[in-house]
Amino acid sequence: MKFLVKWRIKPISPETMKAVLDLVPDQIKYAKALKEKGKIVAEYIIGKNEGFGILDVESQEELNEILAKTPSSSIVSHEVIPLIDFEQSLEVWKELIEKAVK
Repeated sequence: MKFLVKWRIKPISPETMKAVLDLVPDQIKYAKALKEKGKIVAEYIIGKNEGFGILDVESQEELNEILAKTPSSSIVSHEVIPLIDFEQSLEVWKELIEKAVK
């Protein structure tokens, strides 16, 4: 199952910036391990405080676990969008149209 995961860093007070900075090495290590396992297919930054990734997981539960265990989970909000294979989606769409014109 593939999911587009959009993320955005929540507003951070100047007092907590140091703690957030300390999360960066752990976040890099965590993401690298997920990439090596094939769980992160792609990852991109948009601007200075948001980005998205495509994750390939076995289940929604696995995705939930990955997001919950992300070192930056306390400072990041996520939006998850399921992805469907384009060709498969077109086949379903084609079948529906064929039924409608009969």
